Amino acid sequence: MLAVLERPYGYTRKELASKFNYTKDTIKNDFRVFSNAGLVWQQDDKYRFAFAEEKPLRQLKDLLHFSEEDQLLLMQAIDQIAPNTKRSDILKRKLASLYDYHRLGYAYLRRPYLSKIDALEEARKEKKRVVLQDYHSTNSNIVNDRLIEPFHVNPAEDIVQAFDVDKKDLRYFRISRFARVRATEESWQFEHLHRVQPADPFRIVDTAQETVHIRLNIGAYNDLIERFPLCKSYVQPSAEPDVYDLQCKVNKQFIGITNFLLGNHGGVEVIEPDSLIEHLREEVKKMKF
Repeated sequence: MLAVLERPYGYTRKELASKFNYTKDTIKNDFRVFSNAGLVWQQDDKYRFAFAEEKPLRQLKDLLHFSEEDQLLLMQAIDQIAPNTKRSDILKRKLASLYDYHRLGYAYLRRPYLSKIDALEEARKEKKRVVLQDYHSTNSNIVNDRLIEPFHVNPAEDIVQAFDVDKKDLRYFRISRFARVRATEESWQFEHLHRVQPADPFRIVDTAQETVHIRLNIGAYNDLIERFPLCKSYVQPSAEPDVYDLQCKVNKQFIGITNFLLGNHGGVEVIEPDSLIEHLREEVKKMKF
C-alpha cells in the first residue's frame, strides 16, 4: 500500500510481486483486501496501480496551484507598493515559502505524508511524545527510531522541530525522512527547553549562522531556485550579464549549501566567507576516486 501511495501508477502487479518477493496471486489478493476495506484503486493503460484520490484532496491541490510566473508577478507588485522596505522583504519570503510548499505539495499531499503531519500535530496539541519510525539520518548515516517531543510542525519546510529524548537536546527532523509516527502515552517532560529556531534558506535549523556570498551562472541559478525556492528572495542579478548574486545567512556548518555548491562547481563562484572556501576544500579531499 505504501509503495503504491508513494508512486502512483508506478508498479504493475508483476513488478510489485518482484519488489516484495511475492507471487502475482498474492498481490491480487492484497488488492482485494484493499477493496473490501473501502479503498478505491485503479489502473492505467499499462496496468499500473494507483489509489483514487478523494475529491477534497484534488480541490486542495487546485487551491495550491501557484506557479513561478505567479510568484514573479506578485514580487514585482510588492516592489512597486513598498520598494526596499523591511515589510517588502518579509512579504517576499512568505511568497517564496508558498511557492516552495506548492512545489513540494504534489509529492507530499498524499495520505502517508498527511498522516504523519496529523499525528505530529495531535501529539503537539496533546503534549505527548511520539516515535519517529525508521528515520533516515544524514548526519549519522543510519536508520533508527527516535523518541521525541514535537513542538513545532512546519510542512512548508518539511521540518518538525522537537526535543530528542535520548540525546537530551533540541533537534529538527525532515518529515519526509521517516516512515511513520507512532503515538505514545508519555507526556512531555522537557517543555521548558522547547524553543522554535528559524530555518535558513536551505531549510537547515541552526542559530549559529554566517553570511555567504555566492555568484551563479544561469544553470546554477535555475538549479538553486528549483531545489531551494526560499533562496529566491536573496538572489539579485549582478552587473555582469546572465550572472546572479546570492547573499544570505546559512548555518555555520554549511549543511545544505555544501551539496549544492559541489554539485554545481562549474557554475558557481564562492566570494565569501573564507571559512566556506576552506570547508569546501576539505570536503573535496574526502571524496574517493
